[in-house]
Amino acid sequence: MFSFSADQKVQEIHGIPFGGQPGRHPTVLIGTLFYGNQFRSFETADRDRAAFLIQDQERMSDITGNPAIVDIFIESSDHIRRNIEFTLDHISDNLPFLVDIPEADVRMDTLKYLDEAGLLPRTIYNSINLGLVPEEFELLKVHPPAGAILLGYNPKDFSADGRIDILDTGAGMLEKGIIEYAEEAGIEGKLLDTAAVPFGHNAAETIRAIPVMKNRWGLPVGCSFHNTVESWSWLQEHKQENPEAYRLCDVASNGLVISFGGSFVLYGPIESAPLVFPYAAMIDKVVSEGAEDYFGVVPAEGHPRTRLQ
Repeated sequence: MFSFSADQKVQEIHGIPFGGQPGRHPTVLIGTLFYGNQFRSFETADRDRAAFLIQDQERMSDITGNPAIVDIFIESSDHIRRNIEFTLDHISDNLPFLVDIPEADVRMDTLKYLDEAGLLPRTIYNSINLGLVPEEFELLKVHPPAGAILLGYNPKDFSADGRIDILDTGAGMLEKGIIEYAEEAGIEGKLLDTAAVPFGHNAAETIRAIPVMKNRWGLPVGCSFHNTVESWSWLQEHKQENPEAYRLCDVASNGLVISFGGSFVLYGPIESAPLVFPYAAMIDKVVSEGAEDYFGVVPAEGHPRTRLQ
């Protein structure tokens, strides 16, 4: 169980609380839609499947009390309107959403679209990272989203200190730290991501950095540790023989994030919601019970500990 001397700031983004002392608020669970080859095309059958997955994640959230957010993967500018409009047609009006965009030019096109559509107050930008370019930063200042994932990926130093350095100073690769860029852009909801890396690249530091960052800044911290599992070559080969073992490792990886004080988890494909939500709720119950016994942290209303008897 963790308790931090630093004041733990709760970042509320469109009604969803992130952060605080572990045990107070349930872990926010974020499932990804439209990644890679998730859908062969986007004709009727796939649209029905996508709608079901969105609604199933919300159903699991209603059961467990863990907030459910969709991470909308956008590979190209051609898919901005389609992916966002479809998702918003199927999620609850009170929920925020993430836009997950690898390429800077697509991120900039998406910011413009979100502003025109009046959606920035619901948007969590995924992510501000080492690939930030000056034009993107200027657009962020003009069109600030409600929140942003601030990615602590430092290819020169995979240690927890290296990840902190990129957020704090830019680690010699950016003119300033990523947190400072977010603050100057006027982004209020700052979510620190410890940046999952493959085994063999100090993967354990992805997890160890969670309590270190929380104690340093008091901000919500999380990550997508399932990416570490997905990059494990042996497990990918073993998946052909035993797909259940692969699924187990993929889902269980998210528990490490919560156990080390994480406030949110990008748990991977939204298809995993029926497994991830009960698992996360169980760990939230354990963490909450210990936090109250040792540190007097009382769970918020609707927490899995009080909801799931």
